[in-house]
Amino acid sequence: MKSGKQRKSEIKMKRLERIVKRDNTVDPFKDPIPDWAIPVNPAEIVYHSMFINIPLFYVDKEFCCKDCGQIEVWTAKRQKWWYEIAKGAFETTAVLCRACRDRRKHEKEAQKAHMKAVSERIPHPNEDFFKNT
Repeated sequence: MKSGKQRKSEIKMKRLERIVKRDNTVDPFKDPIPDWAIPVNPAEIVYHSMFINIPLFYVDKEFCCKDCGQIEVWTAKRQKWWYEIAKGAFETTAVLCRACRDRRKHEKEAQKAHMKAVSERIPHPNEDFFKNT
């Protein structure tokens, strides 16, 4: 029986192998669209430059996290969601791995909770004396 960590690393390795295989055999800007590919809906894409070539389909992309340096895969399904549902700019790509995104989200939530607690605290009786006027 394998641990979750071992299974996760196996899945990542298989994804990377698929990416290498797909990148060597297909061009997302040329027909025909492979069976495994997720087609692009150009009407739903937001782009700000007329010099951007919109691909015909999404393929899994490999990227390096800018915080931790870990190699991750930005799946075609997540790309479709980002570009077509969330209306992310087509010029953008993924730069943070899931763990770093979750860590940053947690830090922001903790900061909001701290700021709320500071704003709700009872002021010290002599606080006006210590303020610079």
